[in-house]
Amino acid sequence: MILVFDLSGVFFNDGLKVAVKRISDEFKLNPEIVEFVLNGSFAQKYRTGLIETEEFWKQAKDYLKVDDIKEIKKIFFESYHPHEESVQLLKSLKNKKIKTAFLSNSPKDRTEFLNKKYNFISLFDFGLFSFEAHAWKPDKEIYQKFLKKFNLNPNDVIYIDDRERDIKPAKELGMRIILFQNINQLKDELKKIGISV
Repeated sequence: MILVFDLSGVFFNDGLKVAVKRISDEFKLNPEIVEFVLNGSFAQKYRTGLIETEEFWKQAKDYLKVDDIKEIKKIFFESYHPHEESVQLLKSLKNKKIKTAFLSNSPKDRTEFLNKKYNFISLFDFGLFSFEAHAWKPDKEIYQKFLKKFNLNPNDVIYIDDRERDIKPAKELGMRIILFQNINQLKDELKKIGISV
């Protein structure tokens, strides 16, 4: 059995929500436009590694019509932090020899920033980022690439995500799923399948 975690909203706080609010407030921008740039179709090539990060931020600067894209990038990166309870949960799972992995829609530069700051990748046994897969959730392709890359049987995977949209393809491929609401609810769900942490 392998527990596969989404990162933003499950392991990390919902950093996107925090960033969108701060950026739209500080730069007097429409929050919907900020979210479109950071996580909508505008960001697809950025999050799937199909564009250089410098080029993406140049395009974002032009689209948002701002002078200081570096500050926006800084706010975006720094809005994420791991839930302490999630860190403890992963350490506990590791102690019980339960395999853990991640599957995340994450751009390369933000991933590197957060891993340097929190060393979070080391908490998992393995995982796949969208910038490595050149595909992103909820496209079924990223789930299929994840299973193939690590030679996994979907029946052995329990996929944990806070978005129903992103859980659906995992379920369709035969994975068991847990819709994450909070850490206590996750622990209860894990207990039901025989994992006490």
